[in-house]
Amino acid sequence: MKNKSIVIGDYTLIPTRGQSHKDWLEARSHCIGGSDVGVLFNLNEWFSSCQLFYEKLGRTEPKDLSENASVHYGSAYEDVTLRDSQFCNPNGKENNHIKNFNDGKKLASHVPFPYMISHNSFPYLLANVDGLGFKDKSITEQDVIDMVEKEGRIPNPDYIVEIKTQDSYVKDKFQDGLNPSYAMQVKTYCTIFLDQNPDIYGMLYTFCYDKTLTAHNVQIDQNDIENILTVSKEFHNLLGQGKEIIDEGYKSNLNEDEIDQNLSQIHPEPKTSVISYGKFLSDKFLAKEFVIKNRTIKGNDEDIELGLRYHKINAEIKALTKEKNTISNQFKSKLVKERCKVIDCSPRGRISYGKRLTITIK
Repeated sequence: MKNKSIVIGDYTLIPTRGQSHKDWLEARSHCIGGSDVGVLFNLNEWFSSCQLFYEKLGRTEPKDLSENASVHYGSAYEDVTLRDSQFCNPNGKENNHIKNFNDGKKLASHVPFPYMISHNSFPYLLANVDGLGFKDKSITEQDVIDMVEKEGRIPNPDYIVEIKTQDSYVKDKFQDGLNPSYAMQVKTYCTIFLDQNPDIYGMLYTFCYDKTLTAHNVQIDQNDIENILTVSKEFHNLLGQGKEIIDEGYKSNLNEDEIDQNLSQIHPEPKTSVISYGKFLSDKFLAKEFVIKNRTIKGNDEDIELGLRYHKINAEIKALTKEKNTISNQFKSKLVKERCKVIDCSPRGRISYGKRLTITIK
């Protein structure tokens, strides 16, 4: 049974307590979530806006992540990380939350928000936040639930709390150890809560599997707000056009491939290096019979320029790969000769070997 929506002023909330994973996915499929906005800004390294377009229209199934270890442990560690984040001083030394936790020194209240929430001004945006942050350390999850369900008012958080888990090698990939798509996700959630708190910001806590908890302050400005609303609305409108194409296709007795071909005339064409995007285009369109039989088109100067650049990049990649492998072999040889697994280059980083060679020199 689906949870009944709650309307409070300009906000609509969908309770998530007891909500099945299927119903959760269905609710998200009708709106644009915070992680989706990261995709629309080409910040997701695994998924493109084109793929998101077909998924939202029900033309492709969401990837099954039910047996994905990162998703499994990310979900398992979320509650304890949210709890510990209340004891974390963002400006303190590494893992300062442990002592504060043991001393009972709670610095804020970070409470789960068991609702999906949208605003009438942009109902296509949906927030499913991990937690709400309050400087008032006495506020509990039950207080928040009572505000919504007994008092009929929306909580007024000081900031949005988002929890992430990641491997240490993932942290080393990004500046400040933070995936930029995460910040965009938090900014989207802040946008939805602006009516409640015009000065709202985000706090993003990442628990790394090297046993460190890191806090990131995520600020949002007017430019962020305008960009988020513009890009999400354009995508929402594009989905509307896509639904019309699908309806018209069924009325005209077109087959599924023909409908997809019509959708391809309006789908997003992001300039992205996401590998799965290229595979998606190949599998869904280029490998199909109706494309193979299609016409040949005349290339232009841009096609020639891109083709030449492609060949040049290939040559550069081969040279760089050769150099990279040489450096890797040098490090491995040194580790073997010195009978060690770590080369410490503090404070610049280190070279180590676990299951693979890891280099964190900066």
